[in-house]
Amino acid sequence: MDNQPDDEDNAPLANPEQGDVPVEAGGEAGATSEVILSTRTSRAWIRLLPILIVLVVILVFVFQNPKDAKVSLFTLSGTLPLSVALLGAVILGALMALALGSMRIFQLRRQVHRKTEGSEGDNRRLR
Repeated sequence: MDNQPDDEDNAPLANPEQGDVPVEAGGEAGATSEVILSTRTSRAWIRLLPILIVLVVILVFVFQNPKDAKVSLFTLSGTLPLSVALLGAVILGALMALALGSMRIFQLRRQVHRKTEGSEGDNRRLR
């Protein structure tokens, strides 16, 4: 998103000092050797693998639990596939945990902000 290079982007994958051989550009014996650098895009593909595994597990769960279950929430009631009802409960639980965690982070940031304002005020009085 920003135009500044990442230090991680410039990290070489092959390190000749540790016994690894750098990958050569071209296949010629006289060609200069170039080290292939890691990029954000290559790291994004590696991070995508766990997401795909979770998606496959969720799909298997949905297809193995097609039976209908009666679901009631306050005055609403109806029937849903069991897997959809359970996934909905998990999503609602995750949203509640996210909301509570966000409120706690907000409280902690506010406390830190108050403490830093107080310490800056003390430093101004000393000058």
